Amino acid sequence: MKNFLKFIYFKFFFRLNAQILKFIPNFKKKNSASFDKFFKKNKYLNNNLVTFLKRPKIFIFNHDFDSKNIINNIYNYEDLFKINEFTYSGNKEIYQSEHNLNEKFFFKEISEKIEKFINYNITKPLNIKKINLIKMWFVITKNSGIMNKHCHLNSHLSGVFYLKTDNQNPESGLKIFTPFEEIDVYRYNINSRKIEKSIFRGNHYLFVPKNNDLVVFDSYLEHSVNNEGSKTNDRISLPFDLFFKT
Repeated sequence: MKNFLKFIYFKFFFRLNAQILKFIPNFKKKNSASFDKFFKKNKYLNNNLVTFLKRPKIFIFNHDFDSKNIINNIYNYEDLFKINEFTYSGNKEIYQSEHNLNEKFFFKEISEKIEKFINYNITKPLNIKKINLIKMWFVITKNSGIMNKHCHLNSHLSGVFYLKTDNQNPESGLKIFTPFEEIDVYRYNINSRKIEKSIFRGNHYLFVPKNNDLVVFDSYLEHSVNNEGSKTNDRISLPFDLFFKT
């Protein structure tokens, strides 16, 4: 019964949501806040059922990808700082590229490496056979940058690979909110070379990243970024969205 409900939840809810987003983009654009609230209200109507199916999860790793080369590719990006659909999204001192870097020549290799790494490390805890990286983009956040609370309703998991950070400010980082006030946190322990699980209790989890940190979490979880007080002029990250292949 549990596996059947899980299958229904993953297979149909997210796909239905993706189709709605596809066919009524103007509605989504003009009524973003109310549309998100509508889905959240209906999706979490029965908290016990959703908790039974899937308690929120966060995976935290640190990986030695060639971040220096990726940063160089970002600063040499042909459309760097050009106006796009994300320019006027209400954020402060933040630039986002188009969300198709995984299709670009200079970023395809890193997108494939991230996808492979995630499949190797988190498919087992999630009991999922395969995870596909469907979108990737870069974000340049200035030292006073703020990204408003939002979620990614047309994917299953979302993640961020941090290329350049400032970890001197303990309040500056990625804030992940949860309606259940509990999150399973899976963190890779370098010393034991194992993924260790803990349970975080609270209404939000603050992740203060270091260079080469990689974090993955459920896409429906709202999250925001506060970079005020950072001493790094450009904090650079590589966010991405993932989809379960069933």
